[in-house]
Amino acid sequence: MTRLAFSTLPCDGWSLEDMIQLAKKCGFSTMELREGTNWGISAEMNAQERQLTVQKFEEAELRISNIGSSVCFTGHEGDQEQLNQFQKVASLASDLKARGVRVFLGYFRNRRDHSVPAIHYPQIVKSVQEACDYAGAYNVQVWVETHNEFATGRSLKKLLEDVDRSNCAVIYDIIHPLEEDELPLDTIALLGSKLAHVHIKDGTPFDDPMELSWKYTKVGEGQVPIKTIIQQLELAGYRGCYSLEWETKWRKELQIPGMSPEIVFPLYIAFMRNACQSLKKRGSYL
Repeated sequence: MTRLAFSTLPCDGWSLEDMIQLAKKCGFSTMELREGTNWGISAEMNAQERQLTVQKFEEAELRISNIGSSVCFTGHEGDQEQLNQFQKVASLASDLKARGVRVFLGYFRNRRDHSVPAIHYPQIVKSVQEACDYAGAYNVQVWVETHNEFATGRSLKKLLEDVDRSNCAVIYDIIHPLEEDELPLDTIALLGSKLAHVHIKDGTPFDDPMELSWKYTKVGEGQVPIKTIIQQLELAGYRGCYSLEWETKWRKELQIPGMSPEIVFPLYIAFMRNACQSLKKRGSYL
């Protein structure tokens, strides 16, 4: 199971040592590090702290897939500040030997009846290009997550074409295109080789039709066709990680007993092992 990862998002307040220990205990090979002092790493770390972090991961024989930044470009005022933060995180990613830095585009909203400003698309393209050009000097990629106004393969395919940078790729968060009624097969076909990383999660639609987001569940207990998505990704040639993004920090439905990382992470490993048994016969080595 060399391609299973998890985001450290639910490990808010943990030490890096505790996160690494849990990763080893559960059988993960890779970690996706949330950037921020509450998650054990930060863009403000000095050179010695960065070197020590690399050493900890090498000793544990764990890889760092990417840095999960909170950088978000909207095409409006504030993008320069976001770009400044991105540059700090790109330097951190390079020092920690991570392949990419996750960024968001657009505005966050959970309900259809919540209005947000119109995005300024040309400026978003420009901001992503500037991020890519800066990251390229560090041999780091910019990973745009399927989210907000850019949740679908349809929207991101055009963005990738307009950005036109070889180090611009996509994190396929498998629940968000579904929330926008885009089928996984279509998302995968549209984004193809630009899929660098996959966020695994599960859920069900809320009863309220105004809710844009789905209600999250444990993996395997919702309506996201995870096993089918994995099969389609493997057939399409995807060879990146499958990373559990357990959003305890943001989701009330996950902030209840029985939903802690210590409980959920082993269940995720077991689910993925079961899901991938048939794929091994086709030459996949998850």
